[in-house]
Amino acid sequence: MTTTRVCFAILTAFALASPIAFGQPSPEQKKLESMTGKWQTEIEFKGTTPGKASGTEECEWFANLHIVCHADLTGAAGLYRAMRTVSWVPAMKQYAVYTIDSIGYAALTMGTSSGNTWTFTSAGPGWKTRLTMKISANEITSTSEYAGADGKWITTASSRSKRLK
Repeated sequence: MTTTRVCFAILTAFALASPIAFGQPSPEQKKLESMTGKWQTEIEFKGTTPGKASGTEECEWFANLHIVCHADLTGAAGLYRAMRTVSWVPAMKQYAVYTIDSIGYAALTMGTSSGNTWTFTSAGPGWKTRLTMKISANEITSTSEYAGADGKWITTASSRSKRLK
């Protein structure tokens, strides 16, 4: 018990004396601000199962350092739900997006931003994916693409989101 108290006291003293400002976003994290808010989203799926879906996505700060988004969209196949987190990874000098959804999809993509254009990619043996987003004050447009072993990019979906609040 005494060891636990000593360790707790040392950690508390370190936290109070540390110059690190917990919860203070870096300039790269501050760029995520453009994604926050409630959005009305329209998606067009292309390829083998084309279709459309629409609904809302709400994105908010988590711990003043990350963005967490929840989407509820409805299309011909019914309700589609997704959740994603967007974070800056300082050690890699890249952004990370982890997405999961109601049809079993889970993906980790890494990316960069240049001006108002954000590009995220992932790859495996014989395939690559790319998501390109253009973000303005009140609109986000995006294009999702896939490349197989031949390296030819095929658009799989495009979307447009308008800020509601």
